[in-house]
Amino acid sequence: MGKDYTVEMVAHEFGITPRTLHYYEEVGLLPQVGRTEGGHRMYDEGAVARIRQILQLKETLGYSLKEIKRILEVEGSLDQLRDTFKHGNLGREAELAVLERYMELLSELAGHIDEKVDKLNSIKSSVRERLEKTRDLYNETRTKQD
Repeated sequence: MGKDYTVEMVAHEFGITPRTLHYYEEVGLLPQVGRTEGGHRMYDEGAVARIRQILQLKETLGYSLKEIKRILEVEGSLDQLRDTFKHGNLGREAELAVLERYMELLSELAGHIDEKVDKLNSIKSSVRERLEKTRDLYNETRTKQD
């Protein structure tokens, strides 16, 4: 068994508040975590890994909490399907149905990523246009002073 971490330890590690961790649990981003006899939350290594994933999706990729929740739900479904396929003695038709669902979920994830990439590319284009205009203005201003 791995180590357990207090709310304060996890909050400090990730630079967030304990209230943020409680909120993630309230909205279903984190599963209910273990508690001490005194009722204090304790996070295992799996919960810490989930928090890391949430923060990466939020801070690095700019996903909303609603989007993150859906992504995590899809990943959970993928894990369940993978386990069913690996450990279940399914008939051919059932295996095909599991694989079809797996492909649907992967396509949904790819769609989320494509949407985010499109938005980022649009922002990038806008920034590059502003940079070019600023560069032109800089060169014009520099030429006037010479």
